[in-house]
Amino acid sequence: MKTILVVQGKGGGPKTATVRNLAVAVATAGLRVGTLDTDPQGSLTHWHSLRPADVAPIAGEQRVLGEVTERPTPQGLDLLVIDTPTAVEFFPESTALLFDAADLVLVPVRPGPEDLVSMQAMLPYLHSRRRPMRLLLSQIQPRLRETADARAIVAGMGTPAPVEIPLLQEVPRSFMAGLGTAEIPGTRTGPLFRDLWAYLSAEMGV
Repeated sequence: MKTILVVQGKGGGPKTATVRNLAVAVATAGLRVGTLDTDPQGSLTHWHSLRPADVAPIAGEQRVLGEVTERPTPQGLDLLVIDTPTAVEFFPESTALLFDAADLVLVPVRPGPEDLVSMQAMLPYLHSRRRPMRLLLSQIQPRLRETADARAIVAGMGTPAPVEIPLLQEVPRSFMAGLGTAEIPGTRTGPLFRDLWAYLSAEMGV
């Protein structure tokens, strides 16, 4: 089993959207995937409760970060994707267990200045964990100058994924349907999340 840990320094970012849409992309590719929700807000767990019975199965578990006392090792999965709360560094022992379990750390980054400053502040901590890390530009507006500026800044922080997720309402709308955009015909982001999984799986040697 491979494990992807999704973290982000600033609240309100697209961590949960990334986790659920990535998990759906994996499930629709025919792999056995599960998620672990360590965020006390429980948004990912709520999304699981909304999923229709006739869609690709995704296992779901909730365990708030402060209660994580051992590395997660669920059985029968090809991939585990872990959602985290903001400021994981305030739970050092539990967070260390999640990083140790991770084959890859995925960090969604929005192109706004507040998010970029927050990401810059979090970088020393992320590098100290010594795990493979990829940065995902998300909620972008491709034609804005700020997006081009953010690309350059993010490239200086680490290795960016070759996929970017645009700011589209189809992503939050899919949440209330209990779906990922890869399950909804005609979406623009569904193929992008599939491309993201293709890239990450190659990086992990899946």
